[in-house]
Amino acid sequence: MQPPRSLALLRAGAVLCLISLVSACSGGASPTAAPTSGATVAPVTAAPTTAPTPAPTDTPPDKVTGSLNVLDWTGYDAEWAWQDFKNTYKNVKISFDFGDSDAAQYGKMKGGSQADIFHPYTGWLQFYVDEGLAAEIDTTKLKNWDKVPESFKKIGQINGKQYFVPWDWGFTSILYRTDKITTPVDSWAILFDQKYKGHLSMWDDGPGAVTVSSYVHGYNETAITADQLAAIKAEWIAQAPLNKAYWVAEPDLTQMMGSGEVWAAYAWQGAYATLLGQKTPVAYANPKEGRNSWVGVYGISKTSPNYDLALRFLDAKLGLLTGQGLVSNYFYGSSNQDVMTGITDPTLKQAFSVDDPSILSKTNFTPNLTAKQRDDWTAMWTEVKASQ
Repeated sequence: MQPPRSLALLRAGAVLCLISLVSACSGGASPTAAPTSGATVAPVTAAPTTAPTPAPTDTPPDKVTGSLNVLDWTGYDAEWAWQDFKNTYKNVKISFDFGDSDAAQYGKMKGGSQADIFHPYTGWLQFYVDEGLAAEIDTTKLKNWDKVPESFKKIGQINGKQYFVPWDWGFTSILYRTDKITTPVDSWAILFDQKYKGHLSMWDDGPGAVTVSSYVHGYNETAITADQLAAIKAEWIAQAPLNKAYWVAEPDLTQMMGSGEVWAAYAWQGAYATLLGQKTPVAYANPKEGRNSWVGVYGISKTSPNYDLALRFLDAKLGLLTGQGLVSNYFYGSSNQDVMTGITDPTLKQAFSVDDPSILSKTNFTPNLTAKQRDDWTAMWTEVKASQ
């Protein structure tokens, strides 16, 4: 198991990672279901006139057959989320299974899922490798690998080996209605503010709850003690009556905020961009404790009998059309720099905070969890919800 690193080092890694990508964005100009059609986002870049280049192989794409099962988050079965693969490998069947939390996906993989490919997020990568669930990635077979910044490639490396292909990324912060909360929000502590009873919403996730409390109280997120975890549990039990609902998928959150039921919430920047596109009066906080940053990756199951075909799928995930679909449908960042350098839409630039480097200097990168932390924090959250 990788030893815990200090938050200072983790934050430095986040800054290097995100600065690398945002620099690429500005040079040319985030966990689930798609935003509503009211969003006004311009196309990212022109679509290529030819099919994307397949991974190196002796078999032409139109002769490739077989099937793949992908364990993913709800909504990523949409054709735009694998458009390059669909366009190139017309004789391959893709099926999907879903897990709408990292804990759910991990549980399925450890429980013997038949998925060839899975989609975890930062904080959960180390133990997929430690527990023998992830195959090493042969990046020499990825034609689009050179489109990915080195800083992002490193996120998918464990013990010096590439086990994951980074794909989507974004911020987490407090999203709030500016017509309901007129004073700028400057702390994660608003999620515990009694005066907003019934108008708050937290993501349904134990590690996320521990992260918020760690920011508010200055705990070392990589070394939460038993006493601190007990205090965090008590804090979220006390918070439960203030919460309108725990959200799982982004459309649930955007609907509640769009209707005015929820005034402040833990949110990814995709919800922010969606509501901006709908002309909802919202702002995305820059908390004094810092925003959180996440990166989604794809891995191949170590037991998959379809390793070469899975590599083709991962390569196509890094394709231009698929990356454009990610940015324009979910408002999440793509690890393909060609996609990001094509962003010109002001709403997207605002959502990614491309023009404000000060945000990056205070961004907290989600650290890898140990198996014990994962289990303890997930169990804590189950107890919080059971107490209501």
